[in-house]
Amino acid sequence: MKYPGTGTGIALTTTVTALCLTALSPAYASPTPTTTPSPTASAQSLVAPLKYQLTLKGQRQETNYFCVPASSSMSLSTFGVNVSQATLAKKMKTTPAHGTQRANALPVVNSYVKSRGYRYTVPADTDGNPALLMSRVANNVGQLRRAPLLGVWMEQLPWNKGKVRGTKVGHAIIAYGYDRVAGTITVYDPWKPTGGTHTISASTLAGILQPGGMYYISKL
Repeated sequence: MKYPGTGTGIALTTTVTALCLTALSPAYASPTPTTTPSPTASAQSLVAPLKYQLTLKGQRQETNYFCVPASSSMSLSTFGVNVSQATLAKKMKTTPAHGTQRANALPVVNSYVKSRGYRYTVPADTDGNPALLMSRVANNVGQLRRAPLLGVWMEQLPWNKGKVRGTKVGHAIIAYGYDRVAGTITVYDPWKPTGGTHTISASTLAGILQPGGMYYISKL
């Protein structure tokens, strides 16, 4: 099935009929975020260790279009919140035709962490900026011990090269480790055929982030 502005549907081991959208693609774009967390990620990450990896129980998405609920469930688990993909999908109004829109996802994840003194925001400065992406991941993972969501273009992930048809196929993963010396970020991709744990360079990951593609975690 083809959606305007996002290319054709996904084709991996089988052809599926819906995109796993994070709603950051042109067809389902949310308003441009204007809030950038303060203090800056660069300042905060100075107190983070040079490398760190969270202990994480990975999840594979339960449907072709549950990448955002699956990634959100994993991210929330690093706060000690146990909530199912199905519950999150219902609250986020996730559908087979349109996946999950950011405007619906952000308030839901924030509803789980606000009482714990945190919030997710969507700064519009990490895509295409490897240094800042690494700083923000180091802050979230190494300092706060939380795993942020990342909105990426699915077909551009190195482990999906030649396995996904279409361009600008929206997808959600999480970051849960990093190594500043090596310049790498460890992610968990919930997509069943090719997902799981992968290590990717910060420069490559920054280049395939969707605009406003990081759900950055900060303290209230």
